[in-house]
Amino acid sequence: PNPSMNFRLILTVILIISLLTGCAVRTNLNPVGRGNLNANLSAGGPIVTAFGTHIPVPYLTGGVNYGLTDKTNLTGNLHLFSLAYKIAGVNLGIATYPVLQDRYIPTIGLQQSVLILSSFKAGVDSRFRAYPVSSVSFAWKHKKITTYNGLDLTTLLSTPEYDNEASRFIMSPFIGFRWEFGSRNRIQIELKWHGANIRSDQ
Repeated sequence: PNPSMNFRLILTVILIISLLTGCAVRTNLNPVGRGNLNANLSAGGPIVTAFGTHIPVPYLTGGVNYGLTDKTNLTGNLHLFSLAYKIAGVNLGIATYPVLQDRYIPTIGLQQSVLILSSFKAGVDSRFRAYPVSSVSFAWKHKKITTYNGLDLTTLLSTPEYDNEASRFIMSPFIGFRWEFGSRNRIQIELKWHGANIRSDQ
């Protein structure tokens, strides 16, 4: 077998799985305020086992959050790196904040979104897929630092061909930190366990 072709296949599968579980960091931690807009850029990606070692796979997304009301954000993210593999991915959603932080009580964010995928590759049977994603986040801010955790739940509308008994849901818990510097800038670091409830050795 050709090692180069095997690596390409492995990388393509990883990118598709990453798209299915929302690879961007959680920027919708709190309402941005009515009429306000903030932009974000996320770099990262999964670490995979291949060729007897662990390889980080780079991934890049860009997006915006817009304050529809004082407690509601509209959000959108474009998956940039996957375009190199002729796969377009977009997340569009809305987040609400029924609870705002009060001392030890966190800001709770509830987000409903849809992940839209489209393939531009030749010889592909299905060029368009859409997956609903439900998310919850809990964020605590102290001075310039926000700590947070939560869960993404992606609904699969069909089962994978390699596993007819696979779960119809992909659960991806996450935890992270956000630092504020200056009046308008923030930097985040986040760890997410993609597909914590499914096998990943196929």
